[in-house]
Amino acid sequence: MKKITNNAFWGKLTLLLNILLLVFFVLSMIFLMRFDKTNKAVVYERAAYEKSYESFIMAQHPLKQDSAEVAYYQYKLDTLKQKTAATRDEKKTLADAIEVTKNTLSEKQKAMDAHLEELAKNEAAYTPAKAHWDELNAANDKTRSAFRVIAIITLIVFLAKIFVFAHYNYKNSKNLHAIADYMKVGMPSWLAYVSWIIPLYNLFKPLSFFKEIWEETDYILEDKGIVTYTSEQKDNMVDNSGLHMAIWWILLLCSTWLMCFVLHKTFFSVGPLFLKANHGTIAIIAIVILLGCLVEEAYLILTYNKKNKMLVDNADKF
Repeated sequence: MKKITNNAFWGKLTLLLNILLLVFFVLSMIFLMRFDKTNKAVVYERAAYEKSYESFIMAQHPLKQDSAEVAYYQYKLDTLKQKTAATRDEKKTLADAIEVTKNTLSEKQKAMDAHLEELAKNEAAYTPAKAHWDELNAANDKTRSAFRVIAIITLIVFLAKIFVFAHYNYKNSKNLHAIADYMKVGMPSWLAYVSWIIPLYNLFKPLSFFKEIWEETDYILEDKGIVTYTSEQKDNMVDNSGLHMAIWWILLLCSTWLMCFVLHKTFFSVGPLFLKANHGTIAIIAIVILLGCLVEEAYLILTYNKKNKMLVDNADKF
């Protein structure tokens, strides 16, 4: 009698992780829409803030020249006042120079005072705008961080679920290798893990691996007489397993792509995603797709668990 293990535990653990995945995915969509709200406020206020900031900076520019000119003419006036004239003509020339310098200094001082007044007005408008801008960005950073945490947890649960499901397939493959020698020349059991991590290869191989386990299990159950069908039953039998697997795999690929799309548009592209598509709609579509995927996967796992149990219950036939 060949040793066959009952792998229902790993299938049920996959289903439990699927429930956790769905919960955290829904939470991530909720936190995403909260982030969307604060991000929208930042985008809408950006133009007004930048205009206010630019006006404030522009108002500061003339002051540098004003300050330098006032200092220069003040120094020139002080220097002229320290000079002494020996003749009447020199005294008149010095007096004229002092008067001209005083007038120029007065004009420069008035210009600087006007610029200071303009700066004060711009600062009065900029200060509350900056406070509001900082408040919006603080709220945005908070919601972004919260979404990032939930998204990371969702990703970890997703990867854990993939690993457990791969282990489930690995154990089922080992069963088939133990009871059917011809399976040893087929796909090796360790491919259950590797098929998920190789880029492009993972777009189809996990499905074909699971499909082979399913079909070979059906063949062995029927070949060993564990499951028997009359000719009439065979004629009327409709096997929808391939359709369920196809729907499951398409929905899984769609939900994975959609999660990557949302994360990319949220964190790695310019501007919030809401400017390109409505997050609420995307959230609902993503949840429906993932829910459909997990329902199909639950059907497949529970159905295969029954096949696995039949193998274990009839281990003496191998």
